[in-house]
Amino acid sequence: MTAVTPYVMVDDARAYRAFLERAFEAEIVEMVPLATDPARLVHAEARIGDASVFCADSGPTGGRCLSSPAEPVHVQLWATVPDADAAHERALAGGATEAAAVSVQEDGSRLGGFVDPFGTLWWVSTPA
Repeated sequence: MTAVTPYVMVDDARAYRAFLERAFEAEIVEMVPLATDPARLVHAEARIGDASVFCADSGPTGGRCLSSPAEPVHVQLWATVPDADAAHERALAGGATEAAAVSVQEDGSRLGGFVDPFGTLWWVSTPA
């Protein structure tokens, strides 16, 4: 299965989550607080119909945040792909800059990141 999910970086992810609930009747299926500041979110997932939107608080301590070039990236794309390692390697060969090497996550999935030549931060993931 292959899918692309928008990853929106905002100043207040909890407020953004509330907006999605109000505006789209979104179902919040996951909220992960930042370990060093539980008022902030390092990751959240909202389901709107059959689609998902990921969001997190922007800034250098947000874990998944990356400067591009001097400001936090506001929209990231999350791609679920059959082979994260291969997609990551092809992106780097195509001119992308590595943001994070592909590695095994706590849930057994494989995840890596790169910034494409146009400044978009992509995360490629293969489920466990």
